[in-house]
Amino acid sequence: MEQLTFIEEVQRISISLNKKVMTEIKERLLSQGITPFQYHILLIIGKCSHIGVTKLAEEMRVKPSAITPVITRLIDLELVSRYHSKEDRRKVNIELTAKGEQVIEEANEIVQKMIAHFFSCYEPKDQEQFLKLFKKLDANI
Repeated sequence: MEQLTFIEEVQRISISLNKKVMTEIKERLLSQGITPFQYHILLIIGKCSHIGVTKLAEEMRVKPSAITPVITRLIDLELVSRYHSKEDRRKVNIELTAKGEQVIEEANEIVQKMIAHFFSCYEPKDQEQFLKLFKKLDANI
């Protein structure tokens, strides 16, 4: 395959897949009352309990000012709580509430079933090969 054609095809497929997958994810997460961005934040908070806002913003690759309104919304939804660190009162930490843990558990199940469905047409060896290439791509970006 010619290099330019390869790049154009990867670009076209990437855009198409992103649109299809994000549409599916968005629809399914909205049934849980959250957006994909909120889901991503909840995943990180769930993995790094008691995470600071600055660290969360770094993990999300956005500025803390972009995280604050989303955190406020998640607090309003009773999915997370915000509190000041005992060691440094200037530092604000976030943690999942019991409701947040339940929502993220249900959302994870929904997303994982969806991904399993997407790859169900492939043999396990093809899935392994895809994952190997996907990891390699991720490491190089």
